[in-house]
Amino acid sequence: MLRQEPIASVRMMGVSEGQKVVDIGAGSGYFTIPAALVVGTRGIVYSVEPDSTRSDRIAKRVAGEGLQNVRVLATGAEELQAISSDSIDLAFSAFSIHHFSDRQVALSEIRRILRKGGTFYVWDRMPGRIVKHGTKVEELSKFSDGFEKFELLGTKGAVRARFTK
Repeated sequence: MLRQEPIASVRMMGVSEGQKVVDIGAGSGYFTIPAALVVGTRGIVYSVEPDSTRSDRIAKRVAGEGLQNVRVLATGAEELQAISSDSIDLAFSAFSIHHFSDRQVALSEIRRILRKGGTFYVWDRMPGRIVKHGTKVEELSKFSDGFEKFELLGTKGAVRARFTK
């Protein structure tokens, strides 16, 4: 699925030291742990995963790694009330935006938590013959309302985009 190692991937998405970051649709925590290592002790990572079994696994991994800068939230992208408004530098969704139950509500919540100049980075697969689910390029531009800037970053087998508040 991924050809880069996870620390390089989170850096490519814009994660850097000291940031407040949200991994939306964290799955197994594949990017949560590397993001926590990159932001360091001055930063924080919220790991958002609606599947409680997966969230529990992430929490165990975080504890096992001794990371103090991760907050695991067993909730969907549409329910980010535990995160303060205008507090996040970077939110990202890697291979999960196509699973959001209500993209409009989720994007509204993401805009609410992002600080001015904050970024929402989307990296998703494109639907095709073999993998039927994913995100079409045209769909992403529909969600740019309320963001200052929308950039399509690539479409080679995957769609990548950056929304800036």
